[in-house]
Amino acid sequence: MGKVIYRDVKELVTEESRGVKKPANVFLSSKLVQIALVGIAIFLFYSVYNSIKITSEKLEISKRAKQEVDELRLKNLKLELALESMQTPEYLEVQARDRLNFSGENEYLFVIPESLLEHAKEGIDTYLYGNQEKVQDPTYIVWYEFLKYGI
Repeated sequence: MGKVIYRDVKELVTEESRGVKKPANVFLSSKLVQIALVGIAIFLFYSVYNSIKITSEKLEISKRAKQEVDELRLKNLKLELALESMQTPEYLEVQARDRLNFSGENEYLFVIPESLLEHAKEGIDTYLYGNQEKVQDPTYIVWYEFLKYGI
């Protein structure tokens, strides 16, 4: 069989421990290069963050615009339905009776002035609720009752 030869640990010296560096390690070990790489990495992360932020803002604007379009379509539909109902003869007749005081055949129209309505409301309030005006007692009587009866 073969012989086993034992060597000292000092003989197993590699190139790295002797100070000999490979060309790639020489380039990357420079402090200036490391600072430049960190700067480039920070710039790239900032660019990605900024583009994500802008994209999310644009998506939010798009979402709000779609919601506004849906609301406007619904409002437009309601207005179209109202327009259809306003063009019917029944609606025109109701508006003519209410606003223009028109009447149909064999009908009588009574117009009550606004001032007479206000006076009638005052009379009804007095009848229903009584006279709401309270005569204020003189101050010395109020103090006398306060001292005599308390609160």
